Amino acid sequence: MADTSRNKIWAVIGASFVAVGLLIRLVITMGGSHASPTPVASRPAVDGGGAVTVNPGNHPPPRSLCERVDFQEFAGLFQLQGTRDGYNTGLEPEVVSGSMCEQSMSRGGTGTVEVTVLCSAWQDIAKAVEGFELGRAAPYGPPEAVSGLGDQAYRYRGSNHPTVGMKARVRNLDCKVEAEPKPPLTDAEVDGSFAAMQQLLQTLIPKLAH
Repeated sequence: MADTSRNKIWAVIGASFVAVGLLIRLVITMGGSHASPTPVASRPAVDGGGAVTVNPGNHPPPRSLCERVDFQEFAGLFQLQGTRDGYNTGLEPEVVSGSMCEQSMSRGGTGTVEVTVLCSAWQDIAKAVEGFELGRAAPYGPPEAVSGLGDQAYRYRGSNHPTVGMKARVRNLDCKVEAEPKPPLTDAEVDGSFAAMQQLLQTLIPKLAH
């Protein structure tokens, strides 16, 4: 009888251990159910605004401008000296790119003029217009409109430096001619430079449409 009672006691104890073990596992399982779910990457939002309309115009980005520009328009005013130098531009070719060329000229004595031509084609006409208008805000004197040259054109003189220049736009293309003299130009030289710049642009721009 003693052995039978002892066996019953051990059976009860063993059942208790099993019950406690089951209870612990249940608690662990229930606690794990409150864990945060694994994050799931959301899908990128779809732009419902539609594509932006781009009007590229008809002028490709100018290249090797020194092969196309002719500084002889300044021959009656200054004397060309040395070789012309230039390079292609385009830090943001998806927006605008082009080419530039510069030429040194003498004015007699120690006077010199550095004439630079820069032409750029924008990927969008609207951006070309925006860039052209921003140029008017440069630190120059009040710009003067130039008629008979492209879609838009103006000329300018430096407000606190001797630079003079002219800029024109035809659709997505804009071209600028700028002269930096040492010493400052006389009034007659300024007038002659503006005439040479306009003639240069009228000759150059049609070459860049092809």
